[in-house]
Amino acid sequence: MSNQHFRPLDSSPSWKMTQFIWGVIPVQAISVAANLGIADLVAEEPKTAEELARTTNTDASALQRLLRMLTSLAIFAEDAAGRFLNTSLSETLRRDHPDSVRALAVLWGAPFFWRPWGELGAAVATGLPVFDRVYQQSFFDYLIRHPADSSVFNAAMTEVSSVDISAVLDAYEFSGFKRLVDVGGGHGALLQGILSANSHLQGVLYDLPGVIADAEKLRSGKVAARCEILAGNFFESVPSGADLYVLKRIIHDWSDDSALTILANCRRAISSEGKLLLVEWVLKPPNEPDLGKFTDLNMLVLLGGRERTESDFRALLRKAGFSLSRVIPTAGPHSIIESEPV
Repeated sequence: MSNQHFRPLDSSPSWKMTQFIWGVIPVQAISVAANLGIADLVAEEPKTAEELARTTNTDASALQRLLRMLTSLAIFAEDAAGRFLNTSLSETLRRDHPDSVRALAVLWGAPFFWRPWGELGAAVATGLPVFDRVYQQSFFDYLIRHPADSSVFNAAMTEVSSVDISAVLDAYEFSGFKRLVDVGGGHGALLQGILSANSHLQGVLYDLPGVIADAEKLRSGKVAARCEILAGNFFESVPSGADLYVLKRIIHDWSDDSALTILANCRRAISSEGKLLLVEWVLKPPNEPDLGKFTDLNMLVLLGGRERTESDFRALLRKAGFSLSRVIPTAGPHSIIESEPV
């Protein structure tokens, strides 16, 4: 039989597509390993599946199969004695790793987060978020009513912010401002970073009461004397009088109409010479690889929000009374979109 049409399995389009289709398995496996703290448990010395199972109260055979699968992706390694140890990838699942993504892995494996993805087809058909369809309430209303899941989500958002902080500080000069409001700033990780690097600057953390309740580092840290923590809803108002307003990964959560409400409240609050910074994905042109296009679908499924192009941001800001000044790339995944009131 002629083999002129034979192609190695690992180079065929169908095999590459199969790898994409099976992609749900690594997500869940990584999340389970992160939730069990396996990377922390093997940080000091390798351990067998039996040893790890006793510590994590799991089935040794099932845990060995989980870790064996992850070693095939170079996430953990297994030595000749059947003991598991960390690799450069699994190290990032440690709680104390400087670039840890453990909380993000736990979030993506949390049932409240991944179940709505089973309804992606409905989101594409209707253009509406399907989280509401699955849980009979909006995403943020759900978090208010489920504090344990809210803690998982906020921990992941704080972790993501920590990755971005140095990139934002390196890319933008904050020394010319006097008072900064971090709108929807969560636990205050970004604000703490900016204030720590700019000793003259006063800051305001503004978010929902249940969110700022966990902003402990701002209450007791070195910047506490220069930081005010205010509870409120950015759909109703934003603290006034500052010369710099920062919204990090806020606008992408919302539809254009809702985003306009938030931006209009910022426009009413900002001083005439102030600046507004949005830290967001700025989508790349068609056909270019772009993780932002993945998060865009996540916004559709969970929230009804969207990621935007530069022209999208320009038009949105114009409607809210701002003029887009420049888009500043950072060393991280997000860009800084600077605008001024007009």
